[in-house]
Amino acid sequence: MILERMLKAVRGEEPDKVPVVLQVYALVLKSVHGVSEYEYYHNVDLQLEAKIEFLRMFPEVFNLPMGVLPEYGEFIGPIPTAFGGKMGWPEDDPPYVAEYPIKSPEDVDRLVEAGIPDPREEGITPEILHRLEYFVKKFPRDLRETHGYLDGNLFPGALVEGAALSMGYDKFLIWMRRYPDVIHKWLRHATEFYLRYCEAIEEIVGKCRILFLTDHMASMVGRDHFNEFILPYLNRVFDRYHKALRIWHNEGRCGHMLDAIDKLSADVWQCGPKDDVLEVKEKTHFTVCGNIHPPSILKMTPKKLEEECRDLILKAASGGRFWLGTGGGMAPGTSPWHIRAFVRAVEKYGVYPIGRD
Repeated sequence: MILERMLKAVRGEEPDKVPVVLQVYALVLKSVHGVSEYEYYHNVDLQLEAKIEFLRMFPEVFNLPMGVLPEYGEFIGPIPTAFGGKMGWPEDDPPYVAEYPIKSPEDVDRLVEAGIPDPREEGITPEILHRLEYFVKKFPRDLRETHGYLDGNLFPGALVEGAALSMGYDKFLIWMRRYPDVIHKWLRHATEFYLRYCEAIEEIVGKCRILFLTDHMASMVGRDHFNEFILPYLNRVFDRYHKALRIWHNEGRCGHMLDAIDKLSADVWQCGPKDDVLEVKEKTHFTVCGNIHPPSILKMTPKKLEEECRDLILKAASGGRFWLGTGGGMAPGTSPWHIRAFVRAVEKYGVYPIGRD
């Protein structure tokens, strides 16, 4: 079972072979039916069919929860829209926060005084939860059993980044310096909503077994601001689910403060190409997932990509704590032959013990 292979690597053991763990979602899966992203996001049946098609095509690959669970602005939208923000839906690009609910520090006071919204009733999360119920009814039992998909899978989206996108990155980063008390007040409130949203998800999929938390804010700040404004809030979530497999997605560069990043309570870090996977393994506790740059794949032949995977395996896979994948989600235009290159590389070079013919 591929999930057991992944868990063994996380424990610092060497499984039978390197796990292939990718993030294939709307940007690529829309091509299964040849539709625009807008149509993909707004048609739950197309999503479900595309996801199942991909998972059956590549049983050797574990697709991270963002690519398995329903998609509907679920990465950035839950927190901003719960507090009155609005999403924008381009024709063939991902959704974005089009209207921020916070425009002044006084708005934070107003939102806190109004209380914590119910994720079952406010913003986009009711629709996400409704789609999740539909997936639970329709998702194939065999994929749930062989790969650990869906059941106990939580993808609540961005936490600190979601709070930042409730006012815009610019205000958030400036207010950390000008109005730190306001930012902390907002982060505490947003985190309470986020945790209630996690509980609402668990009511549908069951007790959390895999937590996939996407948040890039660590890459936008230095060590001191990370320790004050990001670390404690992310760890409130990671610590709550300490018995689950906790995966942190952030492909932004963090190599300037690995000692601080190491304090995050996640088990796995899906890191980007600007951080060295071997250095991350040596200086932190994380299992590293990555870290080939997704857009660069489009410029490679499958053979060249296989060679890149080989080099990464030989560099970082010994001793476990390594999942072969990309530093972020797969880019539009990625072909099935590129996906197959990851699998071929593991079959040729990723069988333990690594490096022996």
